[in-house]
Amino acid sequence: MSTYIDFLEKELGTIEKGWSTDAKGEKLPFDVVKYCRGPFQGTVTYSTLGISHHKLECSSSNKLIRHELFMITDEDFGENEVVQVLQQLGLEALQAHSPYLRGQVIGPRGIVFKGSSLEALYVSSPAYYPEEFHVYESGEELPIVQVWMIPITANEADYVLRYGWSQFEDILVEEDPDLIDFSRVSIV
Repeated sequence: MSTYIDFLEKELGTIEKGWSTDAKGEKLPFDVVKYCRGPFQGTVTYSTLGISHHKLECSSSNKLIRHELFMITDEDFGENEVVQVLQQLGLEALQAHSPYLRGQVIGPRGIVFKGSSLEALYVSSPAYYPEEFHVYESGEELPIVQVWMIPITANEADYVLRYGWSQFEDILVEEDPDLIDFSRVSIV
């Protein structure tokens, strides 16, 4: 029988490395892991592992959701920053007992990564992966949703808040920016 980790590693490659403590050395209620590949040559994927053990309640519908958070980077991008961002987001979801939902904007909170103008995160499905990867269903419990955390600019965050996530995603499709390039300029 295939496990959730088997499901992840089939698409993302084997887990290369993991973090179970924060920068202060304190144990976290979940791990962050790095897989050996991303959706494109020269990229890697990071995810939380363990947030999906918690059934998070959507405040607008009272629906219970299980999910894990993902980020995709160039393989030579500094892993410590990515790990810290995923740890912070994971802790916030667990503390609020609330899932991140598609189209949600987190921030702007200032520069997400050194040397970048990206100041917020956009919650989406992992569009760079096949649709069958977006949700893991074991048939035993609630499915686990894969949530892609995309760093965006303050202007993009403002655009989503003003015009809605659907219009923003239409622009993403039209402009086709490299969402893995954390030094990219705003598309709006």
